[in-house]
Amino acid sequence: MRKICIDPVRCPLAHEKSRLKKYDHDHDCDGTWLEGIPDGNDHSIEALRFAIMDDILRG
Repeated sequence: MRKICIDPVRCPLAHEKSRLKKYDHDHDCDGTWLEGIPDGNDHSIEALRFAIMDDILRG
């Protein structure tokens, strides 16, 4: 999976949230990857992440 497209007509709130947030990943001094998604009102983005997790893990 290379790209995730959120339809702005069918899912306007999820589309807006995906545009407003920066989803960067970083690592700490031990090399452990940290999730850079801030906690908050991001339920639609979390639902999307859980829905596609199997596809992401399969590659």
